[in-house]
Amino acid sequence: MIFFKNFIQITVYLFLSFTLNIIEWVPSLMLENIVNVSIIFLYILSVFFVYKIIRNIYDQQTKKILWKIIVYTVLLLSYIGFWAIATIGVGYGKSTYVESYKFDEKLFYVYQNVDLSYEVSVKESNLPLRSLPIASFTDNLITLKKEKHYIYATGKGLYEKIYNLKKNMKENND
Repeated sequence: MIFFKNFIQITVYLFLSFTLNIIEWVPSLMLENIVNVSIIFLYILSVFFVYKIIRNIYDQQTKKILWKIIVYTVLLLSYIGFWAIATIGVGYGKSTYVESYKFDEKLFYVYQNVDLSYEVSVKESNLPLRSLPIASFTDNLITLKKEKHYIYATGKGLYEKIYNLKKNMKENND
């Protein structure tokens, strides 16, 4: 029973660290450091619970069989390694921050995706998160510009209305 309880704790910690990595945070060095330290701490905590599991299995054996302990250790550390590889893979798929703009107390972020396209997001009102992309553009770097109560994406051969500040909504340019 202790084995199962500790295994569930390991899974919860690893899932929490994976979730912290998936969330699209606003570009902030302090926030990024806090999240990364939290992820590392959760992995260290998971390894500690692997140690507790292995120690309990070893203590419960009447005949101390080393190969069983080695198999359990390899399996549990491989489980943690699977989560680490998944977390790293998700991290490489994230877009990179290019620039931020502030118009009428609204923060807009421009990000470059791994396929070299650009996207524009808005900061959520109360949380340190960014929204889903409100606009995506391919090939060229964009800048944001405000005219009246509209936000325009401008770039090489591009001038597109993307956000209405008065209505607080994205513009449909389909």
